[in-house]
Amino acid sequence: MSTLGFVVSRQALDTVAHAVKRGRPRSFYSHRLVGALLGGLVALCVLGSYALGLERGWRWVAGLPATHPYTALCLVALAVALLPGRPRSPQWRGVTYSALAVLVVLLVLRLAAPSIGPVWVDALTPFRAAVDAQAAAGRPVHLPANVATALLMLAFAEVLRRQRSPLASQLFACGAVALLFVGATGYLANVSPFWGSVGPADWLGMGALALAVLFATARRGFMRGLTARSEPGRLARLLLGSSTALLLVIGWFVARSIDNPGVHLPADPYLLVYESAAIAALVWVVVVIGTVRADRLDRLRAVAERLQERTATRDGLTGLLTRNSMARRRAARSRDGEPAASLFVDLDRFRSVNEALGAEQGDRILKEVARRLQALDRKCLVARLGGDEFALFLAGVSVQEAERMGAAATLALARPFELGDRIFRLTASVGIAHTEIAGTGDLRQSADDAMYVAKSRGGNQAVVFARTMHDARRQEAELEQDLHEALRRDDELSLVFQPVVRVADRSVVAVEALARWAHPRLGNVAPDRFIQLAERTGLMVPLGLKIMEMAVRQAAAWDGALPGQCPTLNINVSPMQFASGDVVAELANAARRHSLATDRLCIEVTESVLASDTAISQLARARALGFKVAMDDFGVGYSTLSQLPRLPLTSVKLDRSFIVHATQSAGDAAVFNAITQLVHALGLTVVAEGVEDEPQFDLIDASGCDAVQGYLIARPMKAAAFEAWSRTQSATPAPLPAVAPATVASLQAAASEVTARCA
Repeated sequence: MSTLGFVVSRQALDTVAHAVKRGRPRSFYSHRLVGALLGGLVALCVLGSYALGLERGWRWVAGLPATHPYTALCLVALAVALLPGRPRSPQWRGVTYSALAVLVVLLVLRLAAPSIGPVWVDALTPFRAAVDAQAAAGRPVHLPANVATALLMLAFAEVLRRQRSPLASQLFACGAVALLFVGATGYLANVSPFWGSVGPADWLGMGALALAVLFATARRGFMRGLTARSEPGRLARLLLGSSTALLLVIGWFVARSIDNPGVHLPADPYLLVYESAAIAALVWVVVVIGTVRADRLDRLRAVAERLQERTATRDGLTGLLTRNSMARRRAARSRDGEPAASLFVDLDRFRSVNEALGAEQGDRILKEVARRLQALDRKCLVARLGGDEFALFLAGVSVQEAERMGAAATLALARPFELGDRIFRLTASVGIAHTEIAGTGDLRQSADDAMYVAKSRGGNQAVVFARTMHDARRQEAELEQDLHEALRRDDELSLVFQPVVRVADRSVVAVEALARWAHPRLGNVAPDRFIQLAERTGLMVPLGLKIMEMAVRQAAAWDGALPGQCPTLNINVSPMQFASGDVVAELANAARRHSLATDRLCIEVTESVLASDTAISQLARARALGFKVAMDDFGVGYSTLSQLPRLPLTSVKLDRSFIVHATQSAGDAAVFNAITQLVHALGLTVVAEGVEDEPQFDLIDASGCDAVQGYLIARPMKAAAFEAWSRTQSATPAPLPAVAPATVASLQAAASEVTARCA
């Protein structure tokens, strides 16, 4: 007996210490622990009172029944079985199961044999002398049938709980609680001979243990709804508490008023108890049903909230952090003065994966990319920012460690991706930003700037952020916004005109319209800079339309002033304009609005249109409408002579690199002469660009080019300056240049050599 007491006390101390260590004062774990300890403490106090001869102390109010010692032993056994805590050893588990088994057997014998069961119980009860003394004094102590039934139901509830049947366990525990309340009410209503009696210690101890059983299964069944912290749970607890109090008040009222002739009560007090118990049971059933349904809705709402939270904090495809959750985690992990690094990873040409393999295979690659990035370092935060963009954050690392991480990420993503029976290879551009270089500001933005530099260098590399990168990105972003404003206004963008003259007499045959941007703060912005910016940012289409409208308006003004004498106006059209809409229709509408003949306009395109069938078909329609078409900068892009016969061209403008090289070597001069003859053979006009001095002009004249354009003739001019220059040229025509005989002879010899080799 002393050994069992030591084991029980040791286990109780361990569970209390474990509860304190876990620090969960409001959890169901602590509620269950308190219930088990309270039930066991009450039972030990009862046994102690019998041992010390203080059993009268349990008669708190005269006439209340005392607690049988055997009942106290049953309460102790249940309390031990219900003690929560650390996983018990097999020996302790055997002790608890044995105690439950013995308890169930004895209680079944007590209830199955009403005549001899109490005798056996009394014979096996400690402190039998005290029990006999109470009986001799006319105050017998019994183990009532309702108390034995409640104990048996609690024992079954604990067994069922251990067998993972929480709902059945809760039903048995609730049945035991119901018996306690019915017994207490029956005693107060003076019907204890029928219902038996429940002493204060019985009521308190079994009530505490019943609650311990219920709290042990509070995560399942209707107890989940009853103990929920939601509004349905609070309402259920209020109704149950109110109905229980009402039942006790009715019993007390009956006990106080049963002999009062002024109070009308039913003749049969048992009927009153039945009615009260039925009302209470009905209230409990309604509350339980409503609580279970409300708890189901509450659980569904909780699941939806968790899913919503996961969706907000985790990427649905890869399971990585999202952009916002990454920012919160990064802010929580960063400490003042601690070095940190942010890596921005962007897959190179990932769009080709979706185009070639489909979106499903692209998603598989993104998942594999996420797995590889997570495997680099378990301590770093990894997020998917969107599409094929990923970010990594590392705290407490040096610049060198961040560089090694960026190199590792590049190598990891360069490994082949296996997609079924196919192998696909990708590369990644990685931008690295460290607090030692970028400061403690927005590391993500700095890493983004470095990533764009890596991508501009061809990708498949990691670049460390430098402050000049951020300045360049900021200036580009500001220039983009300023370009939006320039497109909206009419006083910043303008046109200049550069003439194209005939080689034979230097008469003007065409004029090329060139865009200029007079920035209010930066001054004149170089055309290459803002044209390339417009192509990168999607502003090329509105910019091209605005330039086209301005050029057509000016050509119509010249044609109206000098009908039929205005030279052809060349308008540059970007390949993006062909890809984004019907630029030929736009130009035809502009010419129609300004009453300008289509043959007065020439569309200049670069060789990149060879890669677009849409652009070629639009150019063919332009020729059908009467527009002229010129290929600009021929020889620096997709140059192929075999394509020239298939293009709807009227002229070819040779790039200035041909002229520069032709004046430096006889071989280049021969190539230049041969290309000129081949283009002439196709019936196209040949224009040489970038002519800057007389030797170049002499070479062009000797090769048979039709027209020239360059600084030797005139620089780009405003419309008024071009008009004045045109009048000057008409008044004093320039003399034809003399071509050196040696130059002509060398050109003819080189041309003959090229022709012979071709033959």
